Amino acid sequence: MKKKNRFKSMMRSASFVYVIMVLALACLLLRFDTPVPTAVALILVSALMLLHLLLERRGRIMKIERYLGLGLSEEAADSENRLPFNVPEPMAGVRVDGTLAWYNKAFSDAFTSGGFAETLEEIFPGVSVDDIIAEKGERVKEVSFGQLSYRLHPTVMRSADPDKAAVVIFAENASDVNLLKSAARDARAVVMNVKVDNYDETVADAGENEQLELSASVDRAITGWVHEAGGLVRKLEKDRYVVVLQNSAFDKIAADKFSILSAVKSITVLSASSPTLSIGVGVGGESPAECDSFARAALDMALGRGGDQAVVCDAGRFSYYGGSTKDVEKRTRVKARVMAQSLKEHILAAENVVVMGHKNADVDAVGAAIGLACAAFHLERDVKILLSGDGEDSAVRSLVDIITKNHYHDGLFVGRGQVKDYVNGRTLLIICDTHRPELVEMPELLDMAGCKAMLDHHRRSESFIEGCDVVYHEPGASSACEMVTEILMYTDGGLSLSTIDATALYAGIILDTKNFVFKTGSRTFEAAAYLRNAGVDTIKVKQLFRESPDDYRVKSDVVASAKIDDRGISHAKVFTELPAALTAQAADDMLDVEGVAASFVISRDGDGARISARSLGEVNVQLICERLGGGGHALAAAAQLKSISVNDAAKKLKAAVDEYFNG
Repeated sequence: MKKKNRFKSMMRSASFVYVIMVLALACLLLRFDTPVPTAVALILVSALMLLHLLLERRGRIMKIERYLGLGLSEEAADSENRLPFNVPEPMAGVRVDGTLAWYNKAFSDAFTSGGFAETLEEIFPGVSVDDIIAEKGERVKEVSFGQLSYRLHPTVMRSADPDKAAVVIFAENASDVNLLKSAARDARAVVMNVKVDNYDETVADAGENEQLELSASVDRAITGWVHEAGGLVRKLEKDRYVVVLQNSAFDKIAADKFSILSAVKSITVLSASSPTLSIGVGVGGESPAECDSFARAALDMALGRGGDQAVVCDAGRFSYYGGSTKDVEKRTRVKARVMAQSLKEHILAAENVVVMGHKNADVDAVGAAIGLACAAFHLERDVKILLSGDGEDSAVRSLVDIITKNHYHDGLFVGRGQVKDYVNGRTLLIICDTHRPELVEMPELLDMAGCKAMLDHHRRSESFIEGCDVVYHEPGASSACEMVTEILMYTDGGLSLSTIDATALYAGIILDTKNFVFKTGSRTFEAAAYLRNAGVDTIKVKQLFRESPDDYRVKSDVVASAKIDDRGISHAKVFTELPAALTAQAADDMLDVEGVAASFVISRDGDGARISARSLGEVNVQLICERLGGGGHALAAAAQLKSISVNDAAKKLKAAVDEYFNG
């Protein structure tokens, strides 16, 4: 078949026609008695012409192969309509070094404007031949050229010969397809769940007319905002709304940073306090129902982070808007009573109880664990507290020493090697002072225990312990110890705290509130009063937080080395490893310097760096630390960066702070 096609191609050649004409002339001469030598000479000439034709064609094929670098077969080269130069779509051959070996007219017209291009990266910045060869040409690359979009389909021909095309690229104009995709995306539904934060508390002190006026003002603000975007809004309850709009309208709302948050917050109706909104947005679902489930998850995230913010869930990926205000203390105690009763029922249903805090346990985590252990003892259940000893500060060690000397808590603390002997399918595992599975003292216990309860006061992050039978998450609380104290207050049956137990809980409140300065509400003082009545030894609490002379000198050096910018951001770099508690204390002390609104201490942490952040309330350090992969709450947060130097971590911190202020 190949020879037959080659013969047909030769028949279309003018040179082949000349050979046939000479042979025909020789035959005519022989027929009309022309001398034989003349005819033979003509036949020989024909044969030579035919041989020349074959050699010429073979040479032309080799030239085409060398020029194109494609290794074309003779069959392909014989057909002019199949040459890349006549393909209507842009094509080019690229050498190993990235230079263009050839390109057709369509490629020239589309990308060089009739000029000349040396390399592929001159035309498509960022498109590397090395990457294409490494990927074996399996990845289609999306590029933009002017107002048009193209999909580059690469084919790797060879990867060694520098003189021939290593890669052949076919450029597909994808502008129309992208326009259709963009139109389809813009038309997709976006669902929002909107809730007025603490509506009942906001209107509790207002008269009936003020309540109606406040409700009407919030309705007008939300309805006008949604209608301006071309969306649909329905009020489900006195403090809940559902909004449906198109994705194109939502893009404008996101670009405007959810201005409705500040608009509603500016509403004041006589004696009523200003309301705030929590908004959960569901984007990227395959259906409106899936978008609604995303919106519900996003709203839970917004409420768990303290409210007054919008959280967008785009197919499971979260982004945040607002959330710079302080967490609001819940004035109702109904939730605390419900949680106390639920926890009591689960303790009674369990065979034994294990309490676990977070890694590098602090006094708040240990104090809360001791309070929960008291509840389990009171309900006559065997209880253990997991404490590995990693990263403990001096206050924790002192507190544990005091507890272990008390016969009432004999054998209370166990390590990681011992705790597995206590955990089974009928064990209640209580996690306190964290809600992130990666931060718990021993993550494998989460799958070993038959029942789990979790209580925490930190603002919610994307990772959350799943499958808990009891979840008590209260970002408005000052500390985990405050939450546990309220549970003990509402545990019926005559529970009485010993002096040492009350001291441990009180110490946790002192630590997280910095002596009742930060995140301190009326319920914080009520919890402290309850503990004081139980016999708190305030002198012993003071002794727990005393520092060694060496630690005091190190902390003073850190504070003295801090630099303050014109925004009130203070930061200090420490090029040695320090205990987490010491860096946090140094960040606390930096707030005592005049002009400091937020403080950051960056220290070495193995092959990476640790950042401790503190704020007086004007700057939300949680949002800054979340940009670095960390978290916490508005006034106290932290982040750990892997495989990075202290100086590079400081650069990342500066970028996150700049983004926070510019966002």
